[in-house]
Amino acid sequence: MKVLLTGASGFIGSRLTRRLQSAGHIVLPVSRRPDATYNWSNQSLEKGVRDADAVIHLAGENLFGRRWSEQQKEKIRSSRTETTSRLAALIAARKPACFISASAVGYYGPSLTTPFHETSPAGNDYLATVCRDWENATAAASKGDVRTAVVRTGVVLGKEGGALAKMLPPFRLGLGGPLGDGRQWVSWIHIDDLTALYLHLLENSQASGPFNGTAPKPVSMKEFAKSLGRALHRPAIFPVPAPILRLALGEVADILLTGQNVEPRRTSESGFQFQFRDIDSALANIVGR
Repeated sequence: MKVLLTGASGFIGSRLTRRLQSAGHIVLPVSRRPDATYNWSNQSLEKGVRDADAVIHLAGENLFGRRWSEQQKEKIRSSRTETTSRLAALIAARKPACFISASAVGYYGPSLTTPFHETSPAGNDYLATVCRDWENATAAASKGDVRTAVVRTGVVLGKEGGALAKMLPPFRLGLGGPLGDGRQWVSWIHIDDLTALYLHLLENSQASGPFNGTAPKPVSMKEFAKSLGRALHRPAIFPVPAPILRLALGEVADILLTGQNVEPRRTSESGFQFQFRDIDSALANIVGR
């Protein structure tokens, strides 16, 4: 298939590009460059949807790119909802085989005690509202009889980017440890499993609706830090207190200090097989010597 892919140059998108190509698909990347074959101008985006057999949408403002002012929070929201709405409208008109859009486990809101799966309701904090609006923006495609799936992604683990890349330097120096009190849940997924999930949803003609992009065994932040220390053969005994993290990052620190226990129920029921089901095997694969 020819797959129109937004966010193709990012941490997930670059790995997904290689995964799709290795499976025999042709990737049509959408770029911010005005001279690119496919860019975000209305005419070019329409051509991209017309040329494609399927659309995968990953693009969105980096949550950790800047401190969260009200202006930045609106930019985070609009970068997801407006681009998704534009694509969904074009997809409804052109009718490719499927539309797969990213979302996030922030949809459920934070909790220390409640387990979540794909039919759980949305939370009511800022990130939950962003994710709910982001997913609702796909509606035109599904109403236009185009198979539409949403991937609610957890903490993506890989060397080249994401949260792990920011955590590795202090851990390698033996100065790592849990963030905050360490009790918060980390619903994680290996980058290879996430890209395999997108390929699975692309090629599974029955797959529609929300799917959790998280491994079957979430862990506490304390367990995550211990596992990373084991993989690096380093101690993990230096916690970062919540006030210091909030002072350094502002409101965005709440993403790191809260979490949710997310089960990939529909993902597993769809027939998807995880390669990395537990945190030790995932981190050993990524950073183990």
